[in-house]
Amino acid sequence: MSETPENKKKNKYKRILAWSFFYILIFIGFLITIYWQANKVNTLQFPQGEILVSTSKTKYTVGDTINYTITNKLVNSITLINHCPNEPLHIYEWENYQWVRIHSKENTSHCASSKNYIIKPNKSITFNFNNYPKLFNSPGIYRIVAYADNYTALPYADFEVVAKPAPAPSPVVIYKPVYTPVYTPIYVPTTTSGGDHSSSSSGGDN
Repeated sequence: MSETPENKKKNKYKRILAWSFFYILIFIGFLITIYWQANKVNTLQFPQGEILVSTSKTKYTVGDTINYTITNKLVNSITLINHCPNEPLHIYEWENYQWVRIHSKENTSHCASSKNYIIKPNKSITFNFNNYPKLFNSPGIYRIVAYADNYTALPYADFEVVAKPAPAPSPVVIYKPVYTPVYTPIYVPTTTSGGDHSSSSSGGDN
């Protein structure tokens, strides 16, 4: 028994509604998945507070020990990852009106004693670049930058390295002889006035 045109029309609408309902369910499932992923990302808690980087001075001379301090003002502890033999922080030098990343590697023999450091909240730790003598061996303006996971800011410190002053010239000593006159006394005999009054006067005439 063949379908009547009216039944064909009804079945066509049913199929359209069924497929529409199917795609709606897929779309709703897609929205739920996106919402779940977005909610998962939004619940990722970033640390509150800040990390500070500072140096002992703002100007150094080539060859000076450059000390830097990292202060943890976050509510959680942070870990400084050891990247030996690579430099511990990101180092930049100001060249041609832009910051240029520079690198230096230390002797790998020092890496055996290197380790990661944990900085607790409101604590700080101080290091230096003595194991990387080539980093700041020329005059210039430098920037050190610290990176931390889940921390959006980039704490940094700038400082200048200047050339060693030229050595002062040695003083020139001029010796000029000074002659001091020496006076030698000379004794000259003197005669007594009135002539010689010896015994010759007693032998006169009677």
